[in-house]
Amino acid sequence: MNQILIIEDEVVIRGAVKRLLERNGYQVAEAGSIEEAQQRHRPITFDLIISDVRLPGAPGTEIIDLVAPVPVLIMTSYASIRSAVEAMKLGAIDYIAKPFDHDELLMVVERIIKQDRQLRQREILKSEVEKSYPVRGMVGECPAMIDVFRRIDKVAPTDATVLILGESGTGKELVARALHERSHRSQSPFIVFNCAAVPESRVEAELFGPQDEQETRRGGLLAKAHGGTLFMDEVGELSMAAQARLLRVLQGDDYTAQPAAVQPQPDIRIIAATHRDIRKLVQQQTFRSDLYFRLRVVEMTLPPLRERGNDIKALAKFLLAKSCRQLNRPSLSLGRSALEAIRRYHWPGNVRELANTIERAVILCDEGHITPELLAIDHHITTSRGIADNPNDNLSLEEYFRHFVLDNQDHMTETDLAKKLGISRKALWERRQRFGIPREKKGKKSQ
Repeated sequence: MNQILIIEDEVVIRGAVKRLLERNGYQVAEAGSIEEAQQRHRPITFDLIISDVRLPGAPGTEIIDLVAPVPVLIMTSYASIRSAVEAMKLGAIDYIAKPFDHDELLMVVERIIKQDRQLRQREILKSEVEKSYPVRGMVGECPAMIDVFRRIDKVAPTDATVLILGESGTGKELVARALHERSHRSQSPFIVFNCAAVPESRVEAELFGPQDEQETRRGGLLAKAHGGTLFMDEVGELSMAAQARLLRVLQGDDYTAQPAAVQPQPDIRIIAATHRDIRKLVQQQTFRSDLYFRLRVVEMTLPPLRERGNDIKALAKFLLAKSCRQLNRPSLSLGRSALEAIRRYHWPGNVRELANTIERAVILCDEGHITPELLAIDHHITTSRGIADNPNDNLSLEEYFRHFVLDNQDHMTETDLAKKLGISRKALWERRQRFGIPREKKGKKSQ
């Protein structure tokens, strides 16, 4: 039974409201002033408080802060509508003017209590979800992931530049989004720039904007991210020229050809990520050491899926429920043999590959559970080069792509590989990420 406290100094009105609410199933307490309510009751324990604005002693609006988050409905006369508006500004849930219709009061009370109950249920559910999954979309209880969650909590409220390291498919963008959503910039843009998906000749124009006749750059992603966060994925692929320009931004220098007074420095937080061994790139002098040190104010490393122990089963179940919701399918389960097949696989594509595998199984599933056959995991496929089978074997498109790329990437450029496969460079990069075979560059190859 919902409990309501009425604070009203006029005995006749207070008694009438109490009898009305009790006849409709509410448990009602009463008081003639804020002071009396505090002395006789614990207002914070009620589901709703109905208070007049004008009371002896403290005004009725003072109860709002004292009982938060308990909703407060303000009663006022028609001549005091301005007072009701002020009460709403102070946090009252609603107001009702006297003399009021009984049905109107009952309708308002029912609506407020129902809305408040739903709000509290959502908050409880959110709290429970956050306990299980500290970062939205990320599941994990292994020590490495717990360390990642702790770092997100500590770093997110700051404006520190963050460098996220990890193999392709480990969830680097999810971490970047969590850092943004938990920061004071959460209501501002979160802009994603994939450094590897844009031709080298276009990187500077994308970041800093096209150059006009006065050699001034405007309208790039840095400008669009003003006030928010720019997430630079695969930052290890940036050209040396683009690295120099990015370094100037991080140092607070003007990023255009015009004086800072004309083109103000963008107010952005930069979060970078790469699957490459960036320290090795610095040693090879293909990545600027000064930019590296600027980016790694805080460094976070995501573990590969194969090193996360029992997390993989929890992830599989989480991704299965997510796929069922997204595909509007009834709930499915993973059988013991399917979970064992998932556990034994090396997962070179990490969480992204697992998510794609689960999604495909959900689409093809006609029963109530996922079988190993639906997962179609090939335990013989790895990302090493020692798997070259007879080229005359019947290969799937994915297997053919893997073999062709792994056999030819050491002596062919990305452009040549894409032409031979009949796809664009961007499509080649996307398939590399999806199949978990990022290119390991060993210095620049001759073009």
